[in-house]
Amino acid sequence: MSDRERRIYGFIVGLVFGLPYAAISQYINVWMLPGIPLFELPLGRVTTVILTSIAMGILGVIVAWEEESFWGLIGGSFFIVLLGSIQAFINSGSSHGVASFFLFLFTFLPRLIIYLPLAFFFRWVLNNLDNRIAGVWRGLKRPLTAVLVLLIVAVIAGRLSMLSSEARQALQDANALVLEGMSAIENGAELPDPLLPVDGFSTHAKGAYTLYWSNDVDILPVTRPVAGVGVTESLIIFRFENAYQFGCAYTPPSHTPKCINITRVR
Repeated sequence: MSDRERRIYGFIVGLVFGLPYAAISQYINVWMLPGIPLFELPLGRVTTVILTSIAMGILGVIVAWEEESFWGLIGGSFFIVLLGSIQAFINSGSSHGVASFFLFLFTFLPRLIIYLPLAFFFRWVLNNLDNRIAGVWRGLKRPLTAVLVLLIVAVIAGRLSMLSSEARQALQDANALVLEGMSAIENGAELPDPLLPVDGFSTHAKGAYTLYWSNDVDILPVTRPVAGVGVTESLIIFRFENAYQFGCAYTPPSHTPKCINITRVR
């Protein structure tokens, strides 16, 4: 296989992996929670899928650039780490570039080690395709097996983004709670008990909203039950289009949250 052919195949391998991985990782929770307005990062899901697929294609090119694989593996891993840092910086909306740079330096080596197996995997697929094209004729079994494994790994990797059952239940309960609260405002009824401590809900909780899930429950200043061992607690942040926000902490098996303001209400 010539250098040009190897690099083209590297790009194709990256795309074949990147497209299903990115699509599943970005949309699996949307598919699992129909009707729940999940929060979407600034880049957007469609844009993220496209950019991730292209990035994986470029990773494949870097891995395949030289016939000797060492520098391609290191360079490809470094590229993905750098790209991930840029994406995280854009999605965070942070203006603290210096702090983000030092965070990148601090986490560089651990993330490089994490992404090295992916680069090795791409090289393994390329080697199987290379053997087929270079004339080591053993039928189509080896290249087809490599492509099938590539797709399976992409699907499994994407599926890792699926939220746990406790997290999905918390999002469903949170959506039902905010809808109940907004309905109570419209009908002049009393707010549900969990929303009573939330200042400004009656006047600010209007229009479209999104739900953001996190397991960092400790950042919400509320008193909540002690979670059992292995229990996934959920922090749900409600963001309205008028910039009003509040959060609720869910501690299974209880479906009753502890809620409080995040936005300062004037």
